[in-house]
Amino acid sequence: MINVLIKENYFWKKFSNNSATIYFKGYLNSHSLFDMVGLIENIDIKDIASLIKSFDGNFALVVVNNKFTFICVDKIRSSPLFFTKIDSDFYIDCLPNQLINQPKFIKSINNDAVLELCMSGYTIGNKTIYNNLFSLKAGEIVVFKENEFEYQQFYKYFDRASYLQSDYVDELSKLTIKIFQKMINGLEGRQVIVPLSAGNDSRLVVSILKHLGVTNVKCYSYGTINNFESNTAKLIAEKLGYEWIFIPLTNKSEKKYYLSDEYNEYLNFADTCSSVPHFQSLSTIKYLKDLEWIDDDAIFINGNSGDFITGLHINYFLKDITDTEDVETRKDNILNSLINKHFSLWGNLKLNKNLQRIKRNIWKEISSSCGGLENKSNDHALYEYSEFIDRQSKYVISGQRSYEFYGYEWRLPLWDDEYLNFWSKIPLDYKKDQKLYLDMLKKYNFGEVWGNDIPINKKTITPKWIIPLRFLAKIPFALFGKNGKSFWHKFETIFFYYWMDNTKMMSSVPYLRVIKSIRNSPQHHVSWQVLDYIKKNNIKIK
Repeated sequence: MINVLIKENYFWKKFSNNSATIYFKGYLNSHSLFDMVGLIENIDIKDIASLIKSFDGNFALVVVNNKFTFICVDKIRSSPLFFTKIDSDFYIDCLPNQLINQPKFIKSINNDAVLELCMSGYTIGNKTIYNNLFSLKAGEIVVFKENEFEYQQFYKYFDRASYLQSDYVDELSKLTIKIFQKMINGLEGRQVIVPLSAGNDSRLVVSILKHLGVTNVKCYSYGTINNFESNTAKLIAEKLGYEWIFIPLTNKSEKKYYLSDEYNEYLNFADTCSSVPHFQSLSTIKYLKDLEWIDDDAIFINGNSGDFITGLHINYFLKDITDTEDVETRKDNILNSLINKHFSLWGNLKLNKNLQRIKRNIWKEISSSCGGLENKSNDHALYEYSEFIDRQSKYVISGQRSYEFYGYEWRLPLWDDEYLNFWSKIPLDYKKDQKLYLDMLKKYNFGEVWGNDIPINKKTITPKWIIPLRFLAKIPFALFGKNGKSFWHKFETIFFYYWMDNTKMMSSVPYLRVIKSIRNSPQHHVSWQVLDYIKKNNIKIK
């Protein structure tokens, strides 16, 4: 028996007739909801994957008919789905807590998943922290039939075929405009809210909106007063003629929010049992809502995750690789880069036995979906695939729950299906250092906010009072020679970053607790978040 626990609400819609019951969340650019329902009602089981792959948009879908049931998430897992099997019955929901609270659910801990979560903030593959709670990866379908279930991956962010043409800049510009115009057509004139920073991605969002004549746009920035992000964002908004507001964050104000019942409600709402909830700027959405600065049906559009898809993260992989054709060395290059970049939340957990478990699980995920190391030119794509299927689609994109928690829809133009297809095929030389992306932005100068008069990520340290203290504290580390930089980074993370963090997410942790953690080599706020998460769920690391 199939039990769908999803409730109809602002985001989930339910369609029923004699042949099928359909639950749908999200939006489609390629089909109307009416057409989508019509195509699904009488679908044959062999046609599911090809139909779902044709859907252009961000969505989650549950279909129950007389012959079988299937569930699926879109190509980026923007809205996750979960299921469990209790006795001979399946239970399906978008909220895993609804499943693990079923009377006969057995909380059998997946120790590998817990280790992965503690070292990175997310699990690898389909795993959740419970052995009998199942999750879908990005681009995946689960078909239920005759008391069994089967995973089908209808999409993966990996393509061995590269474009052969040379004029990528013009094609990227045309494609970017096409994607944004497609998105704008679906907004139906509703107000757009953009969290604006000093970087490339949110600036691209607002500059393209201006280029395409969208006027009902408001921008906001947040953080420490006079931080470089907000000062630059203000210049951008003024030049584009968009209303802009700044929300000052302090350690005191954010600490108060993180101690509130409302924040705890969000943690439960955004829990996936496969990653810790992403909560950056959560309090600012509440602030804007309470200020009545936002229309009730406004749509948030951010730059997530332009830095990844355009190639910036490849640089971390490339900086330490060795020039070799040896398969085992190349495999180690990929795995070590992923470990050092994403599985280092706690230095004291980077024991050889733990690292071997993590590497084994990462490689199993990569090789089962993308094959092996037949071609060295694809090594960077394997690295990207791993980050995409786990960190990006489980943790980073889960930040969209922040908007939903306060009742708002969102759009992710830089994760558009056509962008995924384009960037997965771009050769390494054009993705390294974001060469193609930056060349396009400079050449076309959308909204005229890409010139030298408005800096990009010109970082400065705030608050100002910490600058002399930090300078004096740094001097002794010069005595440690080439190890001094590493020692200083650990010292700065513990004693200074708490106050320098512009997002104030570090305020979710008491400062004294941060200092006491120095011997365990924490990385940032997520380090403590994962410990609180497993403690809340009465789990121990094994």
